[in-house]
Amino acid sequence: MKKGTTLKNQVYDYLKEQIIMGRLNPGERLIEEKISEELQVSRSPIRESIRMLEKDGLLHVNASGGVTVVEPTIQDYQQLFECRVEMEPLAAFYAAQRRSSEQVKSIRTSLLRMGKITEKNNIKKVHDSNEDFHEAIVTSSGNKFLVSMISQFRGVNSFYRKSILEENPYHAEHVIYEHQQIFQAIVDQDAELAKSLMRDHIMNDYKLFMEYCSKTREE
Repeated sequence: MKKGTTLKNQVYDYLKEQIIMGRLNPGERLIEEKISEELQVSRSPIRESIRMLEKDGLLHVNASGGVTVVEPTIQDYQQLFECRVEMEPLAAFYAAQRRSSEQVKSIRTSLLRMGKITEKNNIKKVHDSNEDFHEAIVTSSGNKFLVSMISQFRGVNSFYRKSILEENPYHAEHVIYEHQQIFQAIVDQDAELAKSLMRDHIMNDYKLFMEYCSKTREE
């Protein structure tokens, strides 16, 4: 394990990557003993990271203590969209009004990072920088209730983003263009434009995802 971060966070990062990249499949059971042997760590940081991933919506812990990777349904994705298309544009609206200079730098950093990673076509890192961009905007809204509610989407949203990137890796380039437009509206403090652009961005992603689902059902 790497030095400089807690074991809990390292195990969390490791398991999150295994889930998002499909090395741990939806519905698959996690065995603490196996993870402990594989990572050479005690059960304690594993259990802590499992609680974090359960909160993220990536793991399900049943009444008997068994742990499985969540298995989102099409209905889950549809309901996710219904929430995101209302809440994230609202977050962008308030971010444009309230963002600090440091928050602008944070949004810009995630945007630049995604562009560099896309050139190397690393799906995991593109996914993470995309997530960082959206979270930086939500944080910049300055609304703790929006931050709390939107954080609950993180787990299902990870599967959603990964599916889109796997289906069309080149879509990341279009995402960057849309992100740049949203970022500029926030820099300009044009709240209505930031809100409109974020809504269009989420709707475009959802349309692409549903086309992918339709194609999958036909095969």
